[in-house]
Amino acid sequence: IEFLCDEAQKVSKNLVLRKPKLYDLLINIPPGSTKSTIITVMFPAWLWIIDPSLKIISNSYSGDLSTEHSSLSKDIITSDKYRVLFPEVKLRKDKAGKSAYSNTEKGSRSTTSTGGTITGKHAHLIINDDPLSPKQAHSIPMREEANRHTGTLSSRKTDKRVAVTITIMQRLHEDDVSGTILKKRT
Repeated sequence: IEFLCDEAQKVSKNLVLRKPKLYDLLINIPPGSTKSTIITVMFPAWLWIIDPSLKIISNSYSGDLSTEHSSLSKDIITSDKYRVLFPEVKLRKDKAGKSAYSNTEKGSRSTTSTGGTITGKHAHLIINDDPLSPKQAHSIPMREEANRHTGTLSSRKTDKRVAVTITIMQRLHEDDVSGTILKKRT
């Protein structure tokens, strides 16, 4: 948990200063390791404390899962404790849905799912959390779709030099999203 938080903080330093990113982050750890809770739920709420103007897109293999993560993050932001400690972070009442919401400082959180659309949205941070389910990993077309969608997500960056993508998943197949990312780096 400490390592995940440290890595998230490292990539956020340049992001909030709008300096060139250190790297995109790839996290491969097993299910039940709190990776989604830390990165997809809590990290966006923490980032808005530092820079409420950040725009965030999160993705998962399922629209329901993407919405659940976004909603849990929104629950933190709207909690009494968060509002008392960080009163400057306020959600806009006219843009306060479960899967998409904005704050009064032009920050936003949008969700999509693998194969879904995110047209017209751009982000400083893209969180690609479980872009492929274990069941889908056995299907060549589903793996290819997850890899294509991950490529599409990278085109949604506000500034490719600065915006960060965090991909979090368990390894499911040598040609899953993580495998494709690792092959491109070699």
